[in-house]
Amino acid sequence: MRGVLRSVLGALLLVVVVWLGVWWWAEGQMAAGITAWASQTGNSAGEAISYDRISRGTSPLAATVTLTNLRVALQPDASAQPVQIVLPTVLLRIDAFHPFLLRVEWPSRINVNTARADIAITSGQLETTEAIDPHELFTRQPYPFKNTVISGHDIDALASGGSLLILHIDSLAAQASFNRDAKATDVAYQFTSAINGIALSPLLTRLASIPFDGKISELGLSANISGPVPANFTALTDQIKALAPNDDAGRNKLMVQAVHDWAAAGGNATSSFSLVLGPSTLNAKAAVAFNAQAQPSGTADITADHLDEVSAAITNAYPQTQNAANEIEAHLSPYLTSSDAGGQTLTMHVIYSKNTVSINGQTVVPLPPLDWNTLENPPPPVAAPASAPGDGSGAAL
Repeated sequence: MRGVLRSVLGALLLVVVVWLGVWWWAEGQMAAGITAWASQTGNSAGEAISYDRISRGTSPLAATVTLTNLRVALQPDASAQPVQIVLPTVLLRIDAFHPFLLRVEWPSRINVNTARADIAITSGQLETTEAIDPHELFTRQPYPFKNTVISGHDIDALASGGSLLILHIDSLAAQASFNRDAKATDVAYQFTSAINGIALSPLLTRLASIPFDGKISELGLSANISGPVPANFTALTDQIKALAPNDDAGRNKLMVQAVHDWAAAGGNATSSFSLVLGPSTLNAKAAVAFNAQAQPSGTADITADHLDEVSAAITNAYPQTQNAANEIEAHLSPYLTSSDAGGQTLTMHVIYSKNTVSINGQTVVPLPPLDWNTLENPPPPVAAPASAPGDGSGAAL
């Protein structure tokens, strides 16, 4: 019996020692990863990362690292004052019972300082959860995550040192996943998001006479991108980051080439969008696929109800928009119907292929072939003609 007890105690001691080693290693890896991230980002033009200190946790039940006074400076234009984002504390945590989930707990207040105004973003809770891919982690890939979940509630954007409410959000949730090994028939990237209870402050709503009390009840977006992930995906992202901030042509070329390769290998995608504004609900969805010649075809569906009430509310608040509203209604009139239940309702079913675009079964415009070479190498913009001397009319005197 004593022998069995010694064996059990020895096994438990081994487990404790192994876990303490893993715990210590995990905290070290998180701290090293943050240091490398700050250093690499800080070397990028227009960006800088700094912080006061990194603190490692002391509880063996969780590997934790805390960043104090994290500062992110963004300056895409060298002639403009940088935008600085200041986070008092950021906590990274991996629990012992969920070793492949990294939780990032954001502070309840984030300060954003710009040349024009200082904004404070406060929340009741804002958290990110990252699912770690063990293979990517142990092979030391720069981004070893395969799934990200963001959640938050009671989010406010405040101006004037936090005394003036600008925008409130009841809740938000977003989820994204990335499959590095996706083949032509696999989903490579998937994204969904939902934001509820978006509202401008009552003060701004009154001053600007914004309809529907300045509120959007629901806003949703989703996307699925299927097809093979480029074999040199990591190298491609590094190449794009290495370009100068003003090298838009080089950035465009690399990105269009990657999309072209994906399309030629059978890439396809779907997306959806939803919006609830006042009495109206808008739903839209689209799908696109590419053939062997990398030419697109697909569909799109759009529905919206109670458009008459939305239009009336906008034109009542802003009479100057009446002519624009009339023009829009005239263009959409073939796709509008009315009923007691749905009011003025928009219904559009779009089909596009290599030859035509049709809406609700009627051909509307021809669809020319997609010219990838022009997309990769767009012609330079046409310079505006120089002003003629004299009165500025363009005619030389």
